[in-house]
Amino acid sequence: MKKVQIFLLLFVITTQQAISQSLGELIIGKTLTDYSSKTVRAYLKQGEVLSSLMLYASALSHAQDTRNAGRGVSGELIAEYAYALALHHDFEAALMNIDRARMVGTKYADFYSAQVLTLMGYEDAAQQLMKQAKVPEWIDGVYQGLNEKYKTKTSINNDAPSDALKRANKLAANHQTIQAIALFEELKQRYSDTYIVYIDNSALWETLGHYAYASQLLQKGISLMPQELAENKQVFEHHLTKVNDLKLKFENASWLKQLLGMNPPKMMTYIGASAAKDMYSLNSRLGFYTSNKFSASLNIGINYYNEEFSGSIGASVYKAWGIFVGGIGLTDMFNKESSTLNLSPSIGLSFLNKAQTSSFDITITGYIPFSSEQKFSYSISLGKTIYFDFNGLLK
Repeated sequence: MKKVQIFLLLFVITTQQAISQSLGELIIGKTLTDYSSKTVRAYLKQGEVLSSLMLYASALSHAQDTRNAGRGVSGELIAEYAYALALHHDFEAALMNIDRARMVGTKYADFYSAQVLTLMGYEDAAQQLMKQAKVPEWIDGVYQGLNEKYKTKTSINNDAPSDALKRANKLAANHQTIQAIALFEELKQRYSDTYIVYIDNSALWETLGHYAYASQLLQKGISLMPQELAENKQVFEHHLTKVNDLKLKFENASWLKQLLGMNPPKMMTYIGASAAKDMYSLNSRLGFYTSNKFSASLNIGINYYNEEFSGSIGASVYKAWGIFVGGIGLTDMFNKESSTLNLSPSIGLSFLNKAQTSSFDITITGYIPFSSEQKFSYSISLGKTIYFDFNGLLK
């Protein structure tokens, strides 16, 4: 019983510290209070764009220097910074940062992407992204007025048409999605009678799962094709039929399938080793994650104890605050003769690499048996988690 109490006390203390650190490092937290009692968001809502931009830049610089206590820079912070840059008409920087935010991960990615495109005058593309976008509460009802005030027409392209088209396709291939969309939108405006602009742009929206808009662009491109390209036209017409079929399937699909189609889940896998009193284990996890901060997984392990092998299987969820990680799960430990179901709380540290594709993890996991005949135990684990994008496999 004493071991259980000590473990639970450590769990509570670590969780409190994690939450405290997380709150302290939010955009509106300690990084900004050195400059003003107003928050950066308040400056932005009041239209004080330059002041908010300076604070966002400072917060982002601080987060990059400290790498947000090992967990990487917040995708939401980068997205808000991109929006502030767009309001200040620094559009190239805004586009690069909004693509960076999308790669890092934030649930408001489509919203902020749409606002950047709106401010550049590309409302067709912005409206498509807003169809599935979640609007942050802090700016709901305000962003419309800001966009109306700061919206402009701009150009980000100085290349020849063929070079610009190659660059747009290269950006799309490299998942620099919003930069590609902005360049395609500019090419549409400049070369509105050039069929290949619409066809290549259609391919980008198709990969994003916006089949209706992809179909619309593809139809426009086909209608602009010259007669001497009749054979190529048939190929594109055949593909248009496929895109329209995808559009109908998507429109008639369940809300869950639509969600997965627009924003496919990302995945994680973990492998590590753990040690407890007289027991050693190899463990693995496979599951889904959101922005490297929340994960849910199925777990399996092989244990060696008292010169015998046994197994474990279970499920768990984890949440990270800075470098601190906490989780809870169910674990069934079994051998040839018996099986024990345990509640498995975990605490630990997770150090995300600079590319935010993997982390090194140190965790302490407790095993609280549901059976009164079994005793509490715990183990210390070292392992590596790899995060990867499942997008290509679902499309």
